[in-house]
Amino acid sequence: MKKKKALGYIISSGFLATCLLGSSTSIFAESTTTPNGPWVQDEQNLSFAGLMSNEQMEAKLKQIEKSSQGKMVLEQFGTSNDGYPLYAAKFGNNDPNKKRVLIYTQIHGNETLGTEAAVELMQKLAAGGTEADNILNKVSVWFVPRINPDGTANQYEGKPYPTRYSHQTWKPEELGLPSDTKAPWYYNAEGSERGQNNEGTVVYGIPGFDLNRDFHPNYDFDLTEEIKKDPSKVAEILNQKATNNGSQASLVFSPETRSLTKLVKELNPDVAIDLHHRGFNRLSEEDNRSVSIQLLAQFTTKPYTDPFSGKTYDIDPEVLTLSKKVNAVAYESLQRGNSSYGAIQKYPTVNYPGSGLGAIQLNGTATMLIEIKGQTQTLGQKQNGMLKETAKVPVLAVLNSLADDTIENSDPAVYDAIPEFSFPVNPGGDHDH
Repeated sequence: MKKKKALGYIISSGFLATCLLGSSTSIFAESTTTPNGPWVQDEQNLSFAGLMSNEQMEAKLKQIEKSSQGKMVLEQFGTSNDGYPLYAAKFGNNDPNKKRVLIYTQIHGNETLGTEAAVELMQKLAAGGTEADNILNKVSVWFVPRINPDGTANQYEGKPYPTRYSHQTWKPEELGLPSDTKAPWYYNAEGSERGQNNEGTVVYGIPGFDLNRDFHPNYDFDLTEEIKKDPSKVAEILNQKATNNGSQASLVFSPETRSLTKLVKELNPDVAIDLHHRGFNRLSEEDNRSVSIQLLAQFTTKPYTDPFSGKTYDIDPEVLTLSKKVNAVAYESLQRGNSSYGAIQKYPTVNYPGSGLGAIQLNGTATMLIEIKGQTQTLGQKQNGMLKETAKVPVLAVLNSLADDTIENSDPAVYDAIPEFSFPVNPGGDHDH
């Protein structure tokens, strides 16, 4: 693969689980569900019992490591604000002569299926076999199956209620800033989450951050050092809307994002894939299929200049081209007949240098976002099998294309031609555009 640096690949998943795709195409049969449902009804009792708790995930990861016969090494690379361990499952090291992939999942605690699917991908690679061996001979794959364990373990009225946000209270004076310094724009002060079926708001009362807005393209950025040098400058940046908004990088406040940044720096990847949940869409005016996933290859639309160092970050054109190729492979892997799996759109354009993929891409890593339809509150555990396949199938396709170098033959124009975001559908409401 022609690159300025050795290849390394990151796949972040907020929705990867179920058993891995085999050679059969039966899973791509036409969906028998209603075009954009099934819908969770208001006041319907939702069960999250089938989703792994932090403790269950830890036990499963240790079991996979033990059974992998040395293929997988499990390491704790950090600790969440509430004290949960952050794990990386490493298949191979950061050898610059191999292509390298990091798969990180569930940066939003209520986007749960990525973790489930990532664990099953680990099981496949750990078990060996022709496909797994071919991948691991050429590609080092690191998994971070859950970045936001605090949001995952969140409870409301004594029951599990996974939330988007982390658990962390903004206390500027403890950082050495004036007590009236404004919080970052992505801070949820009251500790709230959308209600069931996206209707209303549930206030669970634990403040926290949207971790996927808490990154900086300078992997060595140290907020503590900047405050020591000039606390008034840091406070000024936070107190002005012009410098405290989504088009700016963050100051990396959270232990989770600081730890993940260090891991990314260690791996030095070339491709990052981040999986999330989103809302509901129809594919087009003519095609009423429910959009299974949305893809995105680019995370900033203009250069970003760091107000501290003065350094400007921009996307390398070769990195953007490779990003489009990766997304094209993902798109084509799901085009199996006229099933709902192949109903794919582009995610809306964003300019987020402070997002995980935004910061990573500005450092020379090709990227892919996979957004799978539905949230924990809007689908519960309905359609889990289908939804997890829409994450696993493209991830495996990308890994295989990196291993055998067929990624080089992928056409970026395939990505460019993916239909744009359109025709949103309200869960349980009016299904017409």
